[in-house]
Amino acid sequence: MMSSSIKFLCIVVVCLTASCAFSQPQRLSVYDVLMEYGFPVGLLPKGAIGYSLNRETGHFAVYFDKTCSFVIESYTLQYKSTISGIISNRRLYNLKGVTVKILLLWLNIVEVKRDDEDIYFSVGIASADFGVDNFLESPQCGCGFDCNKLPLNGDVSSI
Repeated sequence: MMSSSIKFLCIVVVCLTASCAFSQPQRLSVYDVLMEYGFPVGLLPKGAIGYSLNRETGHFAVYFDKTCSFVIESYTLQYKSTISGIISNRRLYNLKGVTVKILLLWLNIVEVKRDDEDIYFSVGIASADFGVDNFLESPQCGCGFDCNKLPLNGDVSSI
């Protein structure tokens, strides 16, 4: 039989272990971090596998398993397996790893800014704005928002 002091010690150890487990802060997802800085989650496609963020400098990197591309309306977007830049409240700049195909040219998206209900995308020489409500949901690699229209064999290379 266990003495009452050993039982008490066991109970204390169990309580402390449980307390430590519950007090560990949960790491935010990269999508949660986007929202903290005033952006909708749909700026990034689904499937980010990790990120790094220096909250003092704003330098960040987001990681995907592989290059991700999809079409939204008439734009083809491509995210490299690592994208990086600097994030501040409602502004992403010095972006690397995100490109958009306009006509026959692939252009780097170098800055994204949010102004009230609009989001501005800059490729350096030009910019375009879109309503925030277009980015409330994250697109999916390969099919964007039209994933229900995939071929039956699952081949997304023709999309």
